Amino acid sequence: MVEAPAPLRALAQAMVDAAPGTAADKAAALRARLPCAADVTVSRGWGDGPTTLSVVLRRAVAPALRSGRLDAALGDDGTVFAVPEGVYALSGPVVDSAGADAPSLRDLAREWPTLSAPGALPAPLAGASFAPDGWRLRLADGTVVLWGRLDWTHEKLARLKEALSDARSREPGTFAADLRFFEDGKVLLKPLAPGVGAASFAGRGGMR
Repeated sequence: MVEAPAPLRALAQAMVDAAPGTAADKAAALRARLPCAADVTVSRGWGDGPTTLSVVLRRAVAPALRSGRLDAALGDDGTVFAVPEGVYALSGPVVDSAGADAPSLRDLAREWPTLSAPGALPAPLAGASFAPDGWRLRLADGTVVLWGRLDWTHEKLARLKEALSDARSREPGTFAADLRFFEDGKVLLKPLAPGVGAASFAGRGGMR
């Protein structure tokens, strides 16, 4: 018998029924075939009572793209895992994990609650993607932020708001902000032409 969230129960039970061996073997098979499972525990009943396998789900912090498809989640441990339909109710900004290594994903998972918190950024966070020079954020108002390494988060957030507010008071519009050189005391801003997104901006070499 398998205990799992209702949308997952039939799938997990079918996997268990098809797996040979002992209850421990079946639990191992379930862990291997269900990326959303953080663990599978085995509880043995009294006497001839049934053995129960309980699925413990990973904690998801954000929806994630995987090979261009929105069918995954970023876990709080930095793992990107496939999400069975109906098991998670994920919404909000999306993480594109393409090209990101394990340490970078762990860093993003650690900082995601701060970055995605209401009011943290000058406009709501719309999504994040990875590049060789670090994470890049897209904001709902079209702002592109080349964040770089995920450090100095609170300081970067405060300085970004100040810099954009000052820039927009002199030249209204949408900007790209470069925080990759924050440790050198630099926050670089560049106006974005209408319709220019993160990809085309990055293709011009950024604001170095």
